[in-house]
Amino acid sequence: MGKYLKICALIMGCGLAFGCATKQNSTNDDQLRVERFRRSYEAALDEDQAQASRQLLRKARSAIGTPYVRGGSSPGGFDCSGFVCWAYKSVGVDLPRTAREQSVVGERIKNQEDMRAGDIVAFRHPRRGYHTGIYVGDGKFIHSPRRRTTVRINSLSDPYFSSTFLGARRVNFEGNENLVAQAESRLSDYAEEKAVRELSASKKSPAKSRRAVKTRRVSRDKVVQVASSDTRRHTKVSGERKTALVKAARAEKSKATQSAKNGKSTVSNVAEKKSSGKALSSSHQKNKKTSGAKNRKKS
Repeated sequence: MGKYLKICALIMGCGLAFGCATKQNSTNDDQLRVERFRRSYEAALDEDQAQASRQLLRKARSAIGTPYVRGGSSPGGFDCSGFVCWAYKSVGVDLPRTAREQSVVGERIKNQEDMRAGDIVAFRHPRRGYHTGIYVGDGKFIHSPRRRTTVRINSLSDPYFSSTFLGARRVNFEGNENLVAQAESRLSDYAEEKAVRELSASKKSPAKSRRAVKTRRVSRDKVVQVASSDTRRHTKVSGERKTALVKAARAEKSKATQSAKNGKSTVSNVAEKKSSGKALSSSHQKNKKTSGAKNRKKS
């Protein structure tokens, strides 16, 4: 009886072990099938991405030599973001229009070694602002640089571009994302984070904020002082000019008065001369008449 129980227990143990092994094998088979499906899907997706990248690069290279036109987004002329929009449109992806928005869409590629052809490369200059292009591989990218230039290929190792390089962004070529809304949301989040950082920094260092306020007040006082001195200077100059104008007017008036007096004296002299001439002529005529009458009496 004891042997029978031992045999039954052994059979049951073997059955349980076989069942667990079968279940484990089935679980492993299911995991293997899922893993194979995932790999095949990723391979197909990578192949689609690679094909879309090749099409994108062909479209972008076809625009080499096209002149830069501010606000342009057609083969007649491109600006930087217009060129990137136009190239991505050929693979069914609608990008935001501005370079600032294009610099935040998609997935960020941290290392330059991980960049792939077709990724968006973004730059930022302190004065010129944002700039975007399309990575073509081998450390080079294609873009529409600036006025009086054309679409061309440049190297990321160029000093200007290496010093202003922000990073690369990878966009899904399936085009099932609203990239415009994504860019707006991310830029809004960045602005809020920046405001929070500035607020926390001001709370941590109130002395600096007080110094900044004091500096602004001092600068404002300086501006007011300079403005008041300029006003006084202007008032002084205006007073001097007014005095000079008054003096000039008085001189003109005195000159006119003098000329009028001279004119009157000249007229009076002429009148006196005329009257004296008339008197002389009348006296001469009288003398002539008198002598003529005397001569007639004598005769």
